Amino acid sequence: MNPYELQRYISIYNQNPYLFNDDQVDEIEQASKEFEVPFQRNMDAEENKSIVYVDRAKNVQFRENIQKVKLLNQVFRPEVILFETNTFAKSFTQELRQVADVNVHDFNTTRRKKQEIILNLQMTLENGKINFPYGNEESRKVSSLLIEELSMFAITERGKFEGIGAHDDMVMSLALANAATYQASDNFILLDDLGLFGDEPQRPQQGFSSTIGLNF
Repeated sequence: MNPYELQRYISIYNQNPYLFNDDQVDEIEQASKEFEVPFQRNMDAEENKSIVYVDRAKNVQFRENIQKVKLLNQVFRPEVILFETNTFAKSFTQELRQVADVNVHDFNTTRRKKQEIILNLQMTLENGKINFPYGNEESRKVSSLLIEELSMFAITERGKFEGIGAHDDMVMSLALANAATYQASDNFILLDDLGLFGDEPQRPQQGFSSTIGLNF
């Protein structure tokens, strides 16, 4: 496989990963390392997802965050970036769309929407559909921190979904990234669709794509 063929295969894989079996993806991954071409595995044939990158930082300036997201977009080429927005974040996503070719979607966090993405994440985890990285010491450290945050996330006495520990930003980022993997027409499982009110539950259709969830 030469670099030109590799780029072509990666382009096809990024759009339709289900066309490739595991051996073919292994070959692409090996070639990408040989030719130093960015490549990221997406969901596999069983719709399993893998956490491939986590960035956690404090007091990052506006422009620095813009450059960071632009770089992540260039490296991972996500089909969609789901960004939790508030008054400040709306200006961030508007600026990002102007200066970079990114498909960024605003996610306005309400109590109901937060419940929906957390329930989706819970179901995905319980079904064993998310792979945590353990390849090196840094990966194991990040996975341990994330699992610790997940273990501290609960429904409070007032019926709210929130972290009862010091932080919940990693959980929210993972929930956003997980929600972004669903097709745009069926992003979330609505609470009414869970059968809580006598309706039959509906299984969401999952897209095959790399995604990013941002929670600043």
